[in-house]
Amino acid sequence: MTVRALVVGDRFIPAALFVDALRAAGQQHGLELDVATLALPYPSADRLPLPTAAPDAEFRPMWEQPSEMSSRAAADLAADPTIREYSGAVDLLLPHVADVDLLLVHLAPVSRAVVAAAPRLRAVGCARGGPVNVNVPSLSARGIPVFNCPGRNSRAVAEFLAGAIIAHTRGITAGARALGEGDWRIGLYAHEHVGHELFGRTCGLIGFGAVGHAFAPIARGFGLRLVVHDPYVADADLAAADAERVSLDELLSTSHIVLTLARLTDETRGMIGARELALLQPDALFVNTARAEIVDNQALRAAVSRGLRVIVDVFSPEPTLDSDPLLRAENALLTPHIAGASREAAARGARGVADAVAAFLATGALTNCVNAAAVAGRSG
Repeated sequence: MTVRALVVGDRFIPAALFVDALRAAGQQHGLELDVATLALPYPSADRLPLPTAAPDAEFRPMWEQPSEMSSRAAADLAADPTIREYSGAVDLLLPHVADVDLLLVHLAPVSRAVVAAAPRLRAVGCARGGPVNVNVPSLSARGIPVFNCPGRNSRAVAEFLAGAIIAHTRGITAGARALGEGDWRIGLYAHEHVGHELFGRTCGLIGFGAVGHAFAPIARGFGLRLVVHDPYVADADLAAADAERVSLDELLSTSHIVLTLARLTDETRGMIGARELALLQPDALFVNTARAEIVDNQALRAAVSRGLRVIVDVFSPEPTLDSDPLLRAENALLTPHIAGASREAAARGARGVADAVAAFLATGALTNCVNAAAVAGRSG
């Protein structure tokens, strides 16, 4: 029996990447596939000017003009309040899913209306660690599995961290920026301005998931001592990484470099506030490549104004406002949410969900299925 598949590409994972991965996985499992493709529209340019006012609703402009997203935010929220971080109108897939058995997406929204309009749907693959753009409850109610790709960009983030830490602590970004502005920063060689070498210093990881595991061998290569705060990681995992478990307060007060790597949950939202930031050593470097909402926005900016050095890749809202004081802080290195962006991460995302959905269709396997309990309950 032929499996009718729809793959929805975007600028990070093009449809062709999905197609190649799905065809390879289908061939491995002996599946006969009929694959249709769709590419999300991109009404914006590669550059967006920083907004002057906060948006009316929370969103992240995935290659869309913030004004367009803001104009439809109320309608999107009314149509499906459960999904976020998607690109395109919330119900944009409605005309394309009536005869689809299998749906693969990255940023495309899979709303409750789309699920209802797909009577033949058997599986959904979302090439992200967290399928926040997919209405998982609607799919679970029908026993339809949703597959994700945990850790697809962990190596990309780990390498970004290493590069950004060195670039910031050793004056690379400051020197390059000054040269571009026509200045030769002699002062960057002055004793009071030069940074520390990484060897022998302590690096604290808040969260020890896929990124932490990928970063650990890089850190060991630089001679960093690793301490970790993560109540859910096994002792054996820490021992294998040559890392030491510590409390959050001990991590913050003893680490020269602090990396925020936890996933955003109700438990981690706002876990780093003014009290926690005050525990940091005077010359500490605080890094957030996870989610902005894990750290209290105002407390972080107040700490930076007092001299805390930071690397920030994530903001709330995104893009950050042009009045954000971090933009003018010399002790801050800012990047536009690019830590996880690499070609290999895109390929891993496409391959990961393609392999998972093909294995499910061929054997019923639920590897990397985020709603496995609901699927098993329906089938049982």
